[in-house]
Amino acid sequence: MRNRVLEFFMFPVLFLVLLIDGQVSTLLSNMSAGLFAISCHILFMLAIFYANYVSLSISLVVFTLLGLIYDISYLSLVGIATTTFPLVIFCIYFYFKGVGNKSSINLLILLVSIFQFEFISYLFARVFQMTNLSVFIFVFNKLLPSLLFNLILFLLIQPVLERIFGITNKT
Repeated sequence: MRNRVLEFFMFPVLFLVLLIDGQVSTLLSNMSAGLFAISCHILFMLAIFYANYVSLSISLVVFTLLGLIYDISYLSLVGIATTTFPLVIFCIYFYFKGVGNKSSINLLILLVSIFQFEFISYLFARVFQMTNLSVFIFVFNKLLPSLLFNLILFLLIQPVLERIFGITNKT
């Protein structure tokens, strides 16, 4: 029964989190006065916990729709997030299949997922000539600040997410 409730209510929650991510990212980038471009990825933090309750096929559909919404809302070009979101979700399921669910593993999965999303999006932007940013500038001005911010944010909200999703670390 709990899985059906999560399947039904998680899309609106994930959509709301997608909107919040965009606003937080804009706020952080504006606060850095152009020195850094920090992206908030609470969506991927929720996806890590969401993967424990919902099947891969449903998650792929949900995150494809979220990627489409992300593309239309933030990029004005359909394709980059529509391709990258489902790829990241598939990899999250793949990681859980191999390692299981532990707090330290969740942190590593989050960092790898953010790296995947950011770097694949950067590669798409370079291939389609949407940016001429060098890899060096991308890594030090966008990727590293985003990874550090999301690492700290995940460490702060992970206990709350574990409580919401009913996950205990008892062995």
